[in-house]
Amino acid sequence: MRSRLSLAVVAAVFALGALSVYWYYREGEPSRAVQPTEEHILVLGLDEFEGQRRTDTILLVRVEEDEVKVLSIPRDLRVKYEDGSVHKLNAAYQDGGPELSRRLVSELLGVEIPWHVVVDYRGFITLIDAIGGLPLTLEEPIYYEDTKQDLVIDLPAGPQVLTGEQALLYWRYRGEESDLARIRRQQGFLKALAQRLSELELGPSEIRGLIRTAFESVQTNLSLVDALRLGDHLRTLGPEALKTAVLPGYAKVIDGTSYFLVEPVEAAALVEEFFYEREVTTNRDVRVIVLNGHPDEVKRMGLARRVSEHLEAQGFQIVAYWNADALDYPNSYLINVSGSEEKAQRLVASLKAPLKVVPPEAFSQETQAAFGEDRLAKIAQILANTAVPPQERGVELTEADAVLILGGDFDPDALLAIPELP
Repeated sequence: MRSRLSLAVVAAVFALGALSVYWYYREGEPSRAVQPTEEHILVLGLDEFEGQRRTDTILLVRVEEDEVKVLSIPRDLRVKYEDGSVHKLNAAYQDGGPELSRRLVSELLGVEIPWHVVVDYRGFITLIDAIGGLPLTLEEPIYYEDTKQDLVIDLPAGPQVLTGEQALLYWRYRGEESDLARIRRQQGFLKALAQRLSELELGPSEIRGLIRTAFESVQTNLSLVDALRLGDHLRTLGPEALKTAVLPGYAKVIDGTSYFLVEPVEAAALVEEFFYEREVTTNRDVRVIVLNGHPDEVKRMGLARRVSEHLEAQGFQIVAYWNADALDYPNSYLINVSGSEEKAQRLVASLKAPLKVVPPEAFSQETQAAFGEDRLAKIAQILANTAVPPQERGVELTEADAVLILGGDFDPDALLAIPELP
């Protein structure tokens, strides 16, 4: 028998749902009606260090008719508890179990999350070993030591079959990279695991053994009936059904602690696009030219670059950044080149600055009246004939949706402000 499994109940960490279905039918139980389902399941991977149990991995899984979607949520996400205190999301399990973790993620994304699955290190190792290891190709060797955790990771480059212990080390590895880089590597791991599960050839005894292993190795509020229903719904899906995404945001050090700050507008758009496949304009669709026109010599130092980095971290496309024709603008402008009000408002919302949004012709008229010349024409000429960063080439105004000119009313320190949590 060839079983085609997807991420099902625990996002490819284990095949609980689909295996349950096969066991169910092989035990001779009568068939039953399966209702179409779109379920959200929070998958938590536990880490234990210095007596504290925190979630090292946080995945939100959405089960659909012909796809399984997995959203990776950075463990350093800055969240607020009901008492007003601020924490990292990975502390929620220690403070309030999976229920608190579910509530925080549900409130953040605006989706109902009825189910949770918690996998600790022991369970992870057991489940990977139970499927005979994980074939994976490493592009480069991985070596890392952490004396505090008595942890050594030493994996060679090239194709190999990882044991449960080796797979866990690969899953945990962060090294000098950011948590987002680790998340991207974990998503590749999940796809490899989904492929492995799709290739398994399982007999009745193997299925029965795996299902026992699954129930012994995880904590979940899914009953066997829940697992049967989800598994039956997903039992025909292959690894191509797995889709992955990462919660949008950026890393920031606040009072000496490194947090991941979510970009609320972009996160809401991701939920609409990724989970519900509703077309919306996102920051990724907005192309920007940033020009420094600040009259204050101290405040304008590197301002266009800093604002560009801020916008890029929010997902905007930076076409170019440079100085405006002159550094004498008392006010900041957002020249709406494309004419899209939605794109312009996304920039205004991201910068939270007093921007005067104008069409190109209005900007030309205003600068003609204020400075005695059409500044837009001069800006276009300079940009077209200068190798401007980040691409070090000349650019046309029409390559951007908007041109941002930073004037005297733009406060550079506002970029360093800590976003207020709801």
